Amino acid sequence: MNDPLVSRDRYLTEIEPFVGNGNAKVITGIRRCGKSTLLEIYREHLTDANVVYINTELHEFSGLNDWKKLISYIESKYREGTDNVLIADEIQNIEKWELAIRDLIARKTFDIYLTGSNANLLSSEYSTHLGGRYNRIRMLPLSYEECRVFAERFLPEKDVLDRYMRIGGFPILWISDMPERSCMQTVRDITEVILSKDIEQRFKIRNHALLRDIYRTILSTIGDYVSSNKIHATIKSTGSKTTVDTVNEYIGYLEAANLIIRANVFDLKGRRILENKHKYYVTDLGLKHSLLGYRPEDISGHMENILFTELVYRGYEVYVGDYKGKEIDIVAIKDGSRLYIQACSLIDSKDTFDREFGNLAKISDSFPKYVVMMEPGVYRGVTETGIICCSLREFLEKEDH
Repeated sequence: MNDPLVSRDRYLTEIEPFVGNGNAKVITGIRRCGKSTLLEIYREHLTDANVVYINTELHEFSGLNDWKKLISYIESKYREGTDNVLIADEIQNIEKWELAIRDLIARKTFDIYLTGSNANLLSSEYSTHLGGRYNRIRMLPLSYEECRVFAERFLPEKDVLDRYMRIGGFPILWISDMPERSCMQTVRDITEVILSKDIEQRFKIRNHALLRDIYRTILSTIGDYVSSNKIHATIKSTGSKTTVDTVNEYIGYLEAANLIIRANVFDLKGRRILENKHKYYVTDLGLKHSLLGYRPEDISGHMENILFTELVYRGYEVYVGDYKGKEIDIVAIKDGSRLYIQACSLIDSKDTFDREFGNLAKISDSFPKYVVMMEPGVYRGVTETGIICCSLREFLEKEDH
């Protein structure tokens, strides 16, 4: 395709504060979320620098198979009197690559940008490899707003929100008008590579069926509190044999491979994290739909998931809230400010109204409070207690909350 790359401006902005700071900048995230493309776009911005670009999956770099050859190649490209930048994609394919990168960091000769596959290098391991001398930029698949940008170029006739909720935000799904079935097959293929290479091969897991059963169980509980004990009980009820410790271990692998994201519970009154309660959200809704099918009855959980990842994308720390035993679906914290959000598909009873609006009304601080619905109807607007009720589309399209 000859079209220019679609810029992911928020991530480029996130890189800016770290430029030239002496650390390696590391782009992490689930497979196929756009890490390599982001570095390509960033490379295009470096018009006045000497850029040394290495992609270890290209044949021309196949000779760089150990760290000594890597550092020799990089040093041969160094130029005096200009800014020197190293961009290395899929760095993990080079044996002992970290020795070369640590050497370059110590020499302060290059501004360094890296990506690496989860198969051999999990996000948590960069600190060990680089001695803490790195800054992490965490990428997600496309946000709703980014999907709108892609759709404007490639799919101008599509209802972006409906498509986003049904297929998710992997960039490959937004550059052509693939039917939904083909989109879900594409996401299943991505998921299978992650499960098989990033987890099973990496951690030498033999019980492949158990890993998949645990993942499917988590996917079916989006928006609900979940624990290793509950998942163990569910798995055990199907006749499978395992232990709570094994379930907990496998969940950790799913998190490390960026398939799921843990949402801890924030006690609003005690201002602390509750260690014994949490939810899991999927990194991209397409992952759930590709394995379980699109389930309209789960729409409230889908909304929560979209809001959760949207706010992570916007740079918030995102939690489930607990206020005197009452649940707040989402508490988002950034720069000393907060957002409180309740998500529901519709309000069809007094009990639902009391839960969604009433729980928020009990919080006495002045931070913004939202009830987000698919279509608010008569509830749209601001209540006497200052609670804002809006549609999911309106919330996602409003940048400044």
